This record gives sequence, C-alpha cells and structure tokens, in this order.
Amino acid sequence: MSVLPFLTAYDPLGGSPGSIDPLGAFKSYFALVDLLLPGMSTITTRSRYLSMICAALANAERFRSFPPGPAGLAARREAIEPFERLWGLACAAAQRKGRRAAANDFRGITYAERYLRRQKEGSFISADFKMLDNQSRTAGVATYWTTIQTGDLAREEGALTPDGETLARQFPLPPLMDRDLEKLTSPSTARRVHLPLEDLYDWSDECHLGAARAQEKKLLAIALLAPDRRDAISRALRECENHDRSLPEDWNVAAMRKLRSRLKADRTARVLGLPVALDAIITFEQLHEAVLTVFDTLLWWGTENTHRSSVSLFTNRDFKKACARIRERAEALVNFQSTCEHISVCKAIEDFVIFAADLVRTREADIPDAVLRRHRHVQSGKLDGGVPKREWVTYEPGGKVIRPSPRFQRSERPDAARGCSLTHAYRVEQFVGMLRETGVLATRSLRALNNAQ
Repeated sequence: MSVLPFLTAYDPLGGSPGSIDPLGAFKSYFALVDLLLPGMSTITTRSRYLSMICAALANAERFRSFPPGPAGLAARREAIEPFERLWGLACAAAQRKGRRAAANDFRGITYAERYLRRQKEGSFISADFKMLDNQSRTAGVATYWTTIQTGDLAREEGALTPDGETLARQFPLPPLMDRDLEKLTSPSTARRVHLPLEDLYDWSDECHLGAARAQEKKLLAIALLAPDRRDAISRALRECENHDRSLPEDWNVAAMRKLRSRLKADRTARVLGLPVALDAIITFEQLHEAVLTVFDTLLWWGTENTHRSSVSLFTNRDFKKACARIRERAEALVNFQSTCEHISVCKAIEDFVIFAADLVRTREADIPDAVLRRHRHVQSGKLDGGVPKREWVTYEPGGKVIRPSPRFQRSERPDAARGCSLTHAYRVEQFVGMLRETGVLATRSLRALNNAQ
C-alpha cells in the first residue's frame, strides 16, 4: 500500500495549513515517537552536525556577550548561521575532491554547490550567500537543535555545557584570523569575511561531514546516548544486530516486534515503558493503516466512478472486510489503553483512542461515514488564511455520490491493510545511521564482512 507523505516532529511546516494528515494521526504519532527516540527526527541523520553547531557556538561565545533567556537563544542561533554556510561550502568542496560521505544529507547542499561552481581558481569565497529559502527554519541549526539540547550539549538559553565545550574543541575552526572569526559570529559582519578558495579546500579535508576522528566520535556517541530512552534503544539495537548479524533495512511491524523483545529483556527499558510504547505504536499503526486504506478507497472510488452510486462500493465484499478490520483494530486500541499501566503511553495515544472508541460504537455499515466525519473534523482544525481547510472528499448520503477534490484524486485502488507496515517513520533508521557513524554500531562494510564469514 502506498502511504501518504508526512512531516517530522521538527519540520517547521508540521503545523502549517498545508500539512498532510487527513485523519488526525499526527498528534499521537509525535507523542509516541518522542517516547521512543526523544530529540531525534527523520531528518537528523548526520552526527557531525552536533560538533559543527558546538564549534560555532563556542566561537560566538568567545567574541560576543548574549542576553539571558529567549533573546539570548535567538541571538546564538542566528550567530551560527554564517558559520554553517561557510561549512556548507567546505563540505561541497570535500565532495568535489571525492571525500566519502562528505556532504550526504547536508541541509542546503545544492545552494553551496551552486555558489562554489561560480568560483574560479585563486578567488576568495564568502559566507554571504543564500542557503535554503529560510535557513533559520530549515537548515542545520533548526533541525538539530533539539538533538543538541537532549544530548546535554547546550542549555535552555543556548549556552554550551561543559560537554558541548569539549565537543567544540574537536571540530576545526575555519582557517581565519581572529578578527574574521569574530565577524563570522554576526550576519551583519560575516559578509565581510573572505577566505581563499585554496584554504577552503584545505579546511574541507578535516571539517566535512564524514571526517570525524576517534575522540570526536566517542564524544558524539555520549551525546547521542545521553537520554536514557536513546541509550536503552541503542542497547536493544546492538542486541538485535548481534543476534541476527544485521539490522532491518525496513522498520516494519515485524522489525518493531523484534526490537520490543530485546527491550523487554532490559530492566531500564522496562522501567521506562519502552516495550509498552512499542506495543502502543504497533496497535496504533495497525488501526491507522486500516482507516487510511478505507479513506483512500473512497478517494479512488470517487475518482474512477464519478457518477456511480457508492452503494455498490459499500456492499462490495472486500470493502466490507476493510470496514470490519477497522472495527477490530479500533477495539484492539481501546482495549490496549484500558489495560495500559504507563500513563505517558496512555496519554500519547489518547486522541486517537477517542476516534477508535467512536469506531467501536459505529455499525459496520456506517464506518465510511465515521471515517469521513473524522476527516471533516480534522480539516476544520486546519486554517488557511483564517479559514478552515477544505475537505479532500465530499460525500452526499442522499445521493450516495463521493466527490474527491481534484488535488487528492486516486487512480489506483489501495491494497488491503495487512497490519505489516508502518504508516509513519519512527526515526529508528536515522538513529541507526548516526550510531554507525560514531562507532556504537558496526558499519555496513564490517557487517557485510561478518555475514560472509
């Protein structure tokens, strides 16, 4: 089944009018994934961003004084941006030199590459170029800031902790005089900083995304495992890898169940409620998949059968099975919450349980109406210019005609909801990648070697 796209918890567009969440699953999803891997997201994929941000903050603290509270936090984050742009050019330069993983997943790399291509041999480069449409909202500082704070690298107001200062010392500063390093800490003066192109290429060898050395990796690993939940997940992942000699490429329901079995054997994980959180994720996902399948089927039917009565769809054997599956999975989620003893897990799924309880009370024949009612309620809570968002599909019970909006028409009928896949990503793949970068988990090449033996 093809699932709808979604945004991460740290995407600044997550709460915008254009966000994709037709059935209101985001609230429970975000709460559940934060129980599993707090401070991570689906776009926090490269561990060395943490080192760069700490180095840029340390450089800013060296030359500037910042006010307390939110104003200081905003000023510090702004002070990092010119440093990040210069670093982006260095990562692009290292990539040009063929350095492995030098710029993979760099936020805004195409902007840096475009600027670098315009430079001629012997020229000077500057951090005064546009990187992304809104660097402060979508580049590295915004994307990795929660990871920085949950890793005990920066305090609430943005000042570095002792651990953040130690990590900052592992990252090489740009080869600039002190007066230029000071200018680099303010967007208004950074435009006057110019670095010889040759020096940028030299710096790129040691500062690119894949150039961290052993001590820096060790410190990055400590930051990644600072929260107890991430540490427990890391131990379970190592156990899974040791047992199966590999980790899944696709984190589906079966993979989550394997992870759950390892967490259940870990006392700290049990105290934190992580096995229960995975039970909640699986039960929640199976209901959301079932509801999404019926919703997408309504979109498909309305697209392909513009003038036909929906009665023939509602009486279709496969569609009736899909509606029955919704009630079964809704009942499973309601029952799960009623017996769950972890308050944080119960609270995380509370919003979707309310929907599930409504589905349990609904006659099977009226399930489509309940699904569309939920969609209507969700859309009414999204504002576009102060006006509630329009529904993706309208249904006229009297005429039994389903009319999807042109933007959301479907030309293919969705597959049945088998309860095997996840409709959201739970950040495990990204966390695994960062653990491999820092040596907590074996690299892919080492795993391949071990599997061949």
